[in-house]
This record gives sequence, structure tokens and C-alpha cells, in this order.
Amino acid sequence: MSIDTRTASPQRDVAQPTEPVPFLRVSDLSIHLPAGAHRSVHAVKRVDVQIGRGERVGIVGESGSGKSVTGRAIAGLLPTNPRVVVNGSVRFDGAEMIGAPPREWDRIRAHTVGMIFQDPSTFLNPTMKIGRQVEEAITGGRRRRRGDHTQTAVDRYLTLAGLSDPAQVAKRFPYELSGGMRQRVLIAIAIAKQPDLIIADEPTTALDATVQRHVLSTLDETVTRLGTSLILISHDFSVVAGMTDRVYVMYAGRVVESGPTRQVLSAPRHPYTQALLRSVRSLTDDDLDLWSIPPSLRHELDVAAMVSGGDDDAA
Repeated sequence: MSIDTRTASPQRDVAQPTEPVPFLRVSDLSIHLPAGAHRSVHAVKRVDVQIGRGERVGIVGESGSGKSVTGRAIAGLLPTNPRVVVNGSVRFDGAEMIGAPPREWDRIRAHTVGMIFQDPSTFLNPTMKIGRQVEEAITGGRRRRRGDHTQTAVDRYLTLAGLSDPAQVAKRFPYELSGGMRQRVLIAIAIAKQPDLIIADEPTTALDATVQRHVLSTLDETVTRLGTSLILISHDFSVVAGMTDRVYVMYAGRVVESGPTRQVLSAPRHPYTQALLRSVRSLTDDDLDLWSIPPSLRHELDVAAMVSGGDDDAA
């Protein structure tokens, strides 16, 4: 099945960054993660990513390709473990964050970056009502006297996130909401910070197809309305096709292809990108057999990855 490139990478005024220095620039990012008592895995290998203000970028790859680890490194959310080794550069408006003290990362997460995770149940506090959790995002966690203006702001962000009865949703606990509603609450919390950048990491994987379309539409409309930059992380090209200006394709911890989304979709250069596109299925396909990367191609890709960057593991 081919993805309709007419809907991919829509031509918006914000599609091309106009500033001389990108709002976010990730350079030569490498990450080692612990994998057992005496071994580490080279999870991300010399990755370069950049994004301008108001631009939308996709990071695509199979599970284990390093895309989520890259997203968490950009937000400063990797585990605080001495065996987690991060090298390279992550700069917001030219300010280097690799090696920055925790208070600087807290400032970035409070005001600059909002995260939308794959499973909202692991992020939302099950003992706290939804309204209070949105309120904490608005106030940055600072205690202050509640008033009508705060409740109005909570309702506004829940409405922006596509929840039709915000006053009732605010009074509920997370377990009282459906999966789609919980994911919209995460969108509300992310935008309540009024961030410059939202990182959405597999935001609809756990949802059924109908709810997935509604949540993605909500995210699309909200980001457009606010003019916020977006990094959309997914294993599925069809998810990022209509929502991003540019895309980075990751395999075995590396970026193997990048470019304007429409261009990559219509004329993929790397064999792995071609394999990802072939794996996208549709109910209109005549061939119902699932397509996967042949062992021979995977071997060639693994060899190419090792030749270009050395061993995957470090002692």
C-alpha cells in the first residue's frame, strides 16, 4: 500500500524555520544505556536533529530503533544513573543542556517542553483529580490560592484538548475516564505549560483506530492554533504522514534518512525506509499477507550500521 502523499507534509507558513539558528539543535547525540551488570548498549549513535519554531518534525522507526530514547534525552528525562552516558549536544535557543544542572532541566520542562507519553496511565496521578493536575501544569507546581480564573484556565485547556464537558472531566479521577479521554488530558497538561515544543511519543499506540484519529486530529488542531513546535515519535509512517513537515528515519540507533516528509514518502532512498513504507497496510490491499523486513535485508542493514559507527555494545 502506498501512503497518499497529497496529505503529507501540508504546506503551512511555519513549515520552514525563518530564524538563522534553529530553536532546537541536537548534534552528534550518543547514548549508552545499562544492559545487565557489566554491559551497556549503544542505544543512540551520533544523531543530528533540528527543529525551528512552529515546525513539525517526525521521528520514525521500529521498536528499539532509538527514537523514544532520543525524545527523552531532548526533554532531559533519561534515568539518573551513572551508567547512563550521554554525549553530544542538545541546545535550546543556543543554550547547551547536556551536562546542565537539574534546576536548568526543571526550567526547560516547566516552560519550554511539554511531553505526551504513550501510556497516560503511567503519567497521570491516580489519586489526584484531573482539574488539579491541569492546574499544576498551569502554575508550574507552585502553590497558590485557587480562584475562578484558575478554573477558567483549566476548562479552557481541557476544551482545547477536545474534551466536550471540561467542568465534569476536571472533577474526575483518571480511572473514571476512557483511554482516549486520558490521552486528551495529557494533551491539555502539555499545552497548559504553553511550551515552545511538544514531544509526542507514540501518543496513540494503545488506542483503537477511531479514537486514534480523533486524538491525532485534536493534537493537530491544537498545535496549529498555538503555533507550537512538535516532535511526533512513531513506528508508523501513516501516523506522521499528514502531520509533519520533515521526518527523520531511525534504525539501530542511527538516523538513516531525513528530509521533507512528502519527499521521503514519495521517493525513499534507504532500504529501511522502503521497508517501513511497504509494511503499512490498508483494508483496500489485495494482498493480505503481512510484509516484514527479510532476514537478508536486516543482515545487510546491521552490517552497514556497524561499519558506519562501530560496535553496538560497549563494555
